[in-house]
Parts: sequence; structure tokens; C-alpha cells
Amino acid sequence: MSGFTLSAKSQILNNMLAGKTYYAGLLTSFSTLPSGVENAVELVAASYSRRAINFSTTSSNETSNTASVKFPEAREDWGRVVGIGIYDSLSGGNLINYALFDARDEVIIHALMQYEIAKNFYVIGLRN
Repeated sequence: MSGFTLSAKSQILNNMLAGKTYYAGLLTSFSTLPSGVENAVELVAASYSRRAINFSTTSSNETSNTASVKFPEAREDWGRVVGIGIYDSLSGGNLINYALFDARDEVIIHALMQYEIAKNFYVIGLRN
């Protein structure tokens, strides 16, 4: 059995995430293809757009978002949101991390609602 040390984990997370801006997006479906590739479908709506998200430096095996992230107010029904994706670009780009909700935590966003990711809510970590 092998694993990264706590020091190595913090270096990996800090080099990849700390001091950089990424973009949070809302996912409406997610699956893993037989090849192992993740297939995330992001919300598409006229009033929707990704929002900037930043992560703190760490000395442990996890980090979290440094501030709350508010999505724009929905001007139409956005439907069911099953998770959050972290992208390296405001549009297009690469999905670099994702968090799927338990079925009981999925959110249905109706017109005039606003979805928010609370500060320190989105945690990215490395396991042994």
C-alpha cells in the first residue's frame, strides 16, 4: 500500500488551487462512461452563468472555497440540479472537480430563486 504524505497532499492542492480562479457550474446530470470518462451536463438557461470560485491555501489534505458563491437569480425554471462542477474557464474549458448531491439534497430551482454555495462548503481533498 502507498500514499502521499500530508505535506505532499497540501503541496498538490496549493499548487493546483490556491491563488487561482476557477468557475463553479451547476450540473443537471452526471454519469461515468464505460471508458471511465466523466460525462457532466451543465445547466443551460438564458439567465444562468458560471461563477468564480477560489480556494484557500492548506497545510492538510483538503481545502475549501474562501467565500460564498452566488449564482444569478433564475429568470426561468432551471430544473433539477444534481451537483456542482468546478471548471478551469468561465465557459467551455475542462471540468476539474465535481461534487454530486445525495438524491435527498438535489435542488429544484424555480424562477426568481437564487442558488448559493456557502463559504467553506465546497471541500476538495485527497485521500490516502
